[in-house]
Amino acid sequence: MIRVLVDNPVVVLFVVLAAGTLVGAVRLGGVAAGPAGALFVGLAVSATVPQLAGVVPPLIATLGLALFAYTIGLAGGPSFFSGLRRNTRIMLLAAAVFVGVAGVAVALGRLLDLPSADIAGVYAGAVTNTPGLAAAVEVTDSSQPVVGFSLAYPFGIVGMILAIVVGTRWSAARPTAEDREGPQPATYGNVEVTREGLPPLAQLTTVDGESVVFSRVRRDEEERTPADDLELRPGDVVTVIGSEATIAAITERLGRPADRDLPLDRHQVDFRRVVLSNPRYAGERIADLGLDRFDAVAGFVRRGDVDLVAAPDLIVELGDRIRVVAPRERLSEVARELGDSEREAVVADPIGFSVGLLAGLALGLVPIPTPGASLQLGTAAGPLLVGLVLGRVGHTGRVSWQLPYATNQALRQFGMLVFLATVGLGAGPELADALRTATGVVLLAFGAVLTTVAALALLVVARGLRLGTARLAGTLAGAQNQPAILAFAVERTGGDDRVNLAYALLFPPTFVIKIVCAQVLASL
Repeated sequence: MIRVLVDNPVVVLFVVLAAGTLVGAVRLGGVAAGPAGALFVGLAVSATVPQLAGVVPPLIATLGLALFAYTIGLAGGPSFFSGLRRNTRIMLLAAAVFVGVAGVAVALGRLLDLPSADIAGVYAGAVTNTPGLAAAVEVTDSSQPVVGFSLAYPFGIVGMILAIVVGTRWSAARPTAEDREGPQPATYGNVEVTREGLPPLAQLTTVDGESVVFSRVRRDEEERTPADDLELRPGDVVTVIGSEATIAAITERLGRPADRDLPLDRHQVDFRRVVLSNPRYAGERIADLGLDRFDAVAGFVRRGDVDLVAAPDLIVELGDRIRVVAPRERLSEVARELGDSEREAVVADPIGFSVGLLAGLALGLVPIPTPGASLQLGTAAGPLLVGLVLGRVGHTGRVSWQLPYATNQALRQFGMLVFLATVGLGAGPELADALRTATGVVLLAFGAVLTTVAALALLVVARGLRLGTARLAGTLAGAQNQPAILAFAVERTGGDDRVNLAYALLFPPTFVIKIVCAQVLASL
């Protein structure tokens, strides 16, 4: 049986993937290991059956890592660049935290007389950065960093979750204005106008920094989509889309809640969810879709499982489902313009995907001179940075750089699972040897110290910036680059989407800085 498995590495890989997925789904204390289950199963398999160690070629791990990093960049590009100016300070502070943790790792590692490979591996595990592990493996040309990574990784998750529990207990009771920003789950309300002298709708679309959309208005028994220059008057009934808080605020400003529900009357103005599959609009803003050509208004944008307010500056992605409100006879025109193809919404542009990933891999090969060494961004950071830029660009002519949402999620998950399973299969014997000695205990404690230092430093940063509960939880999850921590943060904050926004903003800069730090530590 073992001989059959050795001769069929693909079978071994998918056995580990299947078992790892099951292990990763097991929840302990409300937390699941997620993709890391594949790593732990790979380690267990190769430690138990040493003949299987390294049977899957390293090229498979490289491919998986490149897919993961590139798709992360594509997905995070729009939110990263749109929030860059407002959130530069917290990004720089979070990056500085992990540079500082790397300094602590060097000092403590030298004190413990640990080799560079162990220091880099423990650092990558303590900050749960798998591409950092890959960078350390590339620099040392060995699987030794995997041992320290595997020992430090579990507390890297648990420790940061504990930090969220502690931090959200004393987070700012009154969030700052910045803390209130970001897309919130959207709903709608109908308002009967009772006030006179109201300004045009274009001046009413922002409430306390959050956007609202006026999707339809009824005046003198005639219903239509409103233009920006429309001035509401008493007796009008208007449908408003936004968060619950903004709808309440705009209702108070305009009049009172209406008795009638306009969307239920679809004789004159109708609505439809249209799938954005036209690559021409990938990465464009709602305002750039030109829906006014069809007397149409975008109300909601459904992305994944969340309805977002279709604010004019919201950047759309392929696969988004846009709820369009328009005269009945023009809805089909809007659908044709935006694409509305379920098939095309999950099919990647092969030219854009392959050329973009190639550019990322090429960037990863460019040598970067540093004092005493020449480093490369590698298979992780190169594709990530290119993905961020191309994700924001969206498309060039007929070439779409973006991936549809569902396709991006699938490739990201598969890439990470393949990488973790492959490195786990290569390092089981070394991990088993370490656990039989005092070295394993030392590496475990070393990783716990680094995670604790990172968590405390991030809590200090959050405290200094007066972050509210949601952004604090998202900041810790994003800085640690850990989906399991993100899931816990979302659950703890009741699904507040500001957690996801903070995660998306902090993931790219901390992700890259950890990779670079791991490379430097491995080369010392």
